[in-house]
Amino acid sequence: MAQRALDQRVENLEHRVATVEQMLPTLAPKADLAESRNATKADLTELRNATKADLDAAIAPLATKADVKAEVKADGEQTRRYFDVVAEGLRAEIRLLADGHTATQASINAMRTDITRILDRHDRRLMRLEASPKRRSPDRA
Repeated sequence: MAQRALDQRVENLEHRVATVEQMLPTLAPKADLAESRNATKADLTELRNATKADLDAAIAPLATKADVKAEVKADGEQTRRYFDVVAEGLRAEIRLLADGHTATQASINAMRTDITRILDRHDRRLMRLEASPKRRSPDRA
């Protein structure tokens, strides 16, 4: 039985070797694999360079930090000028209001003086009337 097992194993080995021999012609030789690897490396390098160039071209028109900073600074200066103009307009309007308030105060003071003078005159007349002897009317006698 040992002989039969050995014969079986040898037969299996022969079968496996035959299968490998059939596959060998389809496998690429080591030199071909090296060439393929080098070609693939070259392709990948070319693809990387092309992708980098495409990315650089796509990024170029985008705003950089310096561009944004300059734009913000310009907007700030424009806003500052605008608010300076607005503030100057407000100052002018406040000045007009103050002038109007001063004129109104002067007018009120003048009217107060006139009213005080008129009331003083009426007070004197009333005091004179009250100080004069009372006249009796004929109806009351």
